[in-house]
Amino acid sequence: MILLVGVVMVAFDSTIVNVAIGVLARGLHTSVSNGQWTISGYVLALGMVVPVAGWASARFGAKQVWIGALALFMVASILSSAAWNIGVLIAFRILQGAGGGLMLPIVQNFLVEAAGGRKLGRIMALISLPTLFGPIVGPVIGGLIVNNLSWRWIFWINVPFSIAGLVLAWRGLKPTTPRKGAYLDIIGLALLSPALAAILYALTENRDYGPIPI
Repeated sequence: MILLVGVVMVAFDSTIVNVAIGVLARGLHTSVSNGQWTISGYVLALGMVVPVAGWASARFGAKQVWIGALALFMVASILSSAAWNIGVLIAFRILQGAGGGLMLPIVQNFLVEAAGGRKLGRIMALISLPTLFGPIVGPVIGGLIVNNLSWRWIFWINVPFSIAGLVLAWRGLKPTTPRKGAYLDIIGLALLSPALAAILYALTENRDYGPIPI
């Protein structure tokens, strides 16, 4: 439960902005196509930092990286709510995605280690639940917020969950010892992260061009 608090927010934020693009674009005096980059930038950053999570966990400790990533996600949410133009909002959403991308692999490692090799099927189902639940509920919550409050509350909703997640993680997660000899494959990262970003970019931009002819 400690880790799922953070994972649910990451899943929510992948779709919660979708229903607010029009309102957001009008509020920031920009076009809808520019506003859609608040979604694409988040997803691209989410995918690009995933390969770094394993090295960061080994080098600095999984608990420390989890808390740092969750804190980054919370700060980026607050900054996103205060954005004064679309470029700034996109930049803050990229920060959000970076925090979320570090959190997703770490929660899987924590749960698998906690299981000790037992009941892995149940553990994997528990991991996948937020990723299925979040994108479905996200637009519903986003629609309720847009219809009754300012679009900025879409990002403020992350703050109480982030604070709860930070407190729970600080008290409940076991400390992990960093390994100073952890090796980061710079060349592999330089190739893999842009490749993931390119694939995600193609998938997110496909809506503008329609299906690929066969």
